[in-house]
Amino acid sequence: MPHKRHLLSVLVVWCACLIGLVACAESEGGVRVPQECPSSDAADMTEISVQRAELLLGYSEADAQQCAAQLGWAFRVGQRDGESFALTEDYSLQRVTVVVVDDRVTAIAVG
Repeated sequence: MPHKRHLLSVLVVWCACLIGLVACAESEGGVRVPQECPSSDAADMTEISVQRAELLLGYSEADAQQCAAQLGWAFRVGQRDGESFALTEDYSLQRVTVVVVDDRVTAIAVG
């Protein structure tokens, strides 16, 4: 039984490391590899769903901005590394506002 627990612990740690590497989206040598943007959806042109917007979670800021542009979404950063930015109060169903921490999108709001 202890052997199975140890094996399970090793497997969990290994999976966590693998997920961390994939999330960083880096190749050998520290060169950043852009994440693949989801394909566009006809609904993106009228209203961005929260589920679609959340596809950008974990992207680097640059990749998220590029992907939003490809999808026809307006994009803005509401907060970066704890610093909040002044934003307009208008509401747009075709815009995402993101929170960036250590160059990764950690939260997204539509509108």
